[in-house]
Amino acid sequence: MAEVPGAGDRWKQVHFNLDIARRFFNLEPGSNRSITLERIGPTGYVVERASRQLVIPESNRNSRIEFSFGRAAEYPPAPNRPIVVVVEASYLTYRYRTLMPGEPGYEGAKALLAAGPSIGKGVRRRIVTLDDLEGYWPHALLRGGI
Repeated sequence: MAEVPGAGDRWKQVHFNLDIARRFFNLEPGSNRSITLERIGPTGYVVERASRQLVIPESNRNSRIEFSFGRAAEYPPAPNRPIVVVVEASYLTYRYRTLMPGEPGYEGAKALLAAGPSIGKGVRRRIVTLDDLEGYWPHALLRGGI
């Protein structure tokens, strides 16, 4: 799970450090490997599928993966940030939910991000268990194969 930093009109390209890209997404810089992202809606069903690669532009070397935030068109005002919660469904396939400030589950996910050490510098990122996630956000609906 990760907070999504503001990046102008590219904020949907979520920054993940290389440690998370490798440990969680099984992606390496320079590889052509793609992952499948399945966006889960609030009812627990897949609402969108996309194939994505790790992007590392020469301009700043920040590794990132693009996610869909559905109807969310604008980045929220400070100090709140969107949150993306990603679960590995199978090798190279990931289910995820996005949370904007004020949406159900946002405060629980934010509390879980703050409950332990962050991986890397910048915005908060954590690798947690699905059980931990559901303890803070009981209606995450990311478990199982819908």
